[in-house]
Amino acid sequence: MVDKTGHDGLVNQRDLELTLAAARAVGPCPHGDEAVWAERVRAQAIALYALADTVGQDLQRLDEARQFTATLLAVRVEMSSTRGLLVVRNTSGEVERLRTDRGDTDAGRSMIERARALVGHRLRVYRHNEQMAGNPARQVRTVVHLTDLGPDTDPVQENSAKDNVLMFAGGDKETARQAWLDAGLPEAGSVTAVQLASALDLVPVDGVQ
Repeated sequence: MVDKTGHDGLVNQRDLELTLAAARAVGPCPHGDEAVWAERVRAQAIALYALADTVGQDLQRLDEARQFTATLLAVRVEMSSTRGLLVVRNTSGEVERLRTDRGDTDAGRSMIERARALVGHRLRVYRHNEQMAGNPARQVRTVVHLTDLGPDTDPVQENSAKDNVLMFAGGDKETARQAWLDAGLPEAGSVTAVQLASALDLVPVDGVQ
C-alpha cells in the first residue's frame, strides 16, 4: 500500500541513517522528555541533511578545480563584492590574482582569514572558474581550497621580484619603486617571499582594502 506522499510505508536507508546519526549527536532521551527529545533529533537530522548538501557542493567544486603550486603574497578585500583578492606567485614566477567566495558568506570569510595567516607560504591551490552571477559571459577565478606546504624559503631573484611589484602596481613604475623602498627591500640582490609580500602590501589598489 502506498500512502498519499508516494511512500510505501517503509523508511528508506538514508533517512534511517540520518535519524540515527542525529539521535547519537543529541544523546540519550531523558525519561519523560520524549517529545522534546524527538524534536531535537528532528532538528539535528535536518541540520545534518543541509550540511551534507553543502559538503557535496564543495566536493564537486574540488573535483572540478584546477590544482597548482604557488606562493601567497597578498590578501586584500574588494569593497564592492566583499570577495577576498589573493595574489599568488606560481612556480614560473608569474603573479596571478584569485578571488574567494564573497566575504559576507561563511565560506568566503573563513577563506579570507585562513589566507591572511598563510602569506609567504607555498600552497597547493585549488582554483575553480565560476560564472559571474550578473554577467554569465565572465568568469571568476575562485579559490575553493588551500593546502599549506609551509613557508617559502626559496630566494626570489631581483628582476623577477621587481616585475611582480610592477605588475601589481598596474605598470606604474613610480608606485612600484616607492612600495619597494618603503618596504625596505635592497636595491640589488634577491629577496625572500615575505619581503616581496611586504612590498606588495604597500601598493595601493583602487577598490580594495
